[in-house]
Amino acid sequence: MAAALNGAMPAADDSGPLEEGVITEVSGQAAVLNSRGRSRPAKPGEVVRGSEIIETQADGRVKITLVDRSLLEVRPNSRVQINDSRLNPRGISSVLVYVGWIWAKVTARTVADYAFEVEAATAVAGVRGTELEVAVAEDGSTRVGVREGRAVMENEAGSLRLGQDQTGEAGYERAPEATGSYSEQAEFWLTWLGQHHLALFSDLEVFVIRMVTAVLDARANLIERDREFREAYEGFEEQHPVAEKPAAKPEEEPAAEPETEDKKDQQERAEAATEVHKLYRKARQAQKEAHRMECNYYLAEQARSAVARSPEKFSPSQVQAIAQSLAQAQDIPQIQQQSRLALNGYAAVLETQVSRYSLASSLGRLPPLERNAQIQQILKQIPGAMPPMPPPQSMPKPVMPPMPRPRMP
Repeated sequence: MAAALNGAMPAADDSGPLEEGVITEVSGQAAVLNSRGRSRPAKPGEVVRGSEIIETQADGRVKITLVDRSLLEVRPNSRVQINDSRLNPRGISSVLVYVGWIWAKVTARTVADYAFEVEAATAVAGVRGTELEVAVAEDGSTRVGVREGRAVMENEAGSLRLGQDQTGEAGYERAPEATGSYSEQAEFWLTWLGQHHLALFSDLEVFVIRMVTAVLDARANLIERDREFREAYEGFEEQHPVAEKPAAKPEEEPAAEPETEDKKDQQERAEAATEVHKLYRKARQAQKEAHRMECNYYLAEQARSAVARSPEKFSPSQVQAIAQSLAQAQDIPQIQQQSRLALNGYAAVLETQVSRYSLASSLGRLPPLERNAQIQQILKQIPGAMPPMPPPQSMPKPVMPPMPRPRMP
């Protein structure tokens, strides 16, 4: 595994994950966890970077404005990751819902790819110009409700198209299926989450086995996606080697026609844009498998904690079955760290090619300066988020050194 995810790939870029959005409103108890697991209180004006996690308690809610002005609300008792968009083909934001409930209003885009994606343990929902809600229960079940627009809900077992006022659900070994009309009422979602609480199930060990099976399946897929990306990138480098500085031409050799050179550059740039877009899609697939692995592992660990808190509710055979299942995934924390390093490597080498060929606009990606400008605009709309400039009278006066006295002759 280490060989698969620690090959000869450039190190991650120094800038790290991008600023993906800004927290605009907080109520109740909520926190932000960075990629190293360090926690800080969630508060308005806080910038959220890719791979950071929002956690809310029973009374907590967090509203976030993403860089493309899409709106996201993390509801109570939720754990939601704002994904690193550097590996998305269009540089578009997406989220990973470990457990809990979110609402999102997505800014419409004209590109062919989905404008937004919501990942979960048992399904991925891709949406365009949509207002929707997504809930993920403790047993891994996923529910998607579309208030406006359309969405596609899919997993390994199948896919489902959802239109306005429709709801779909998916679970382990269960393809997404339509389940009736959408409702924005809180009870519609809270009741469903309560029905899928792990403590209600007498066959908890069956759910843990399914979770661990999904973890191991995602791990195997991650290794394969990693191999596919590396092979594709090596092929790209062979086709597009970095040109060395050309030697000085003899004076008698006529210079190439500028128009011919421009056409050649345009053709190479167009080819590079197509191939780099394919590389991004491979990188995004690897990222999704890493997220699926992490999400399912988190749910399995939560089940282990539930057993530890209330051992009297479970038989010795159940406890043993759960322990044996989780033992198969004991290397997952190490794999998670390796995959993060590999994904950062992907982001670094792809960013190099985007800069080399100036492909940001061709790929539909926001250039860094434009992203930063949008973040600043969001911050300006939040009172107190940006420190005000000190008034002129409070500026310290410059202290001039005393002039030396002229010496008399």
